[in-house]
Amino acid sequence: MKPKLLTAVEAANLKGVSREAIYGAIREGRLPHRKVLGRIAVLEADVLAWTPTPYAGRRKGSRLSEETKAKISASQKRRWQQRKVDPST
Repeated sequence: MKPKLLTAVEAANLKGVSREAIYGAIREGRLPHRKVLGRIAVLEADVLAWTPTPYAGRRKGSRLSEETKAKISASQKRRWQQRKVDPST
């Protein structure tokens, strides 16, 4: 029986995760992959054996790095400043 290759989108649909989660697992070496005609492909058996790690996100109350702060849009910064000034919101 020939092994079935899946695209990142097909693998994401099979596991019920985002396409970015598949690419992240590939980038971190947790999900083996192959390149077929310049595109990433994963074996169906590897996807079924892979267990996605839950997204932990940023801990509540933890400080943002200066690099992250620089990426935040100006409108978001204005909203933060308004919240600091106006405690009712």
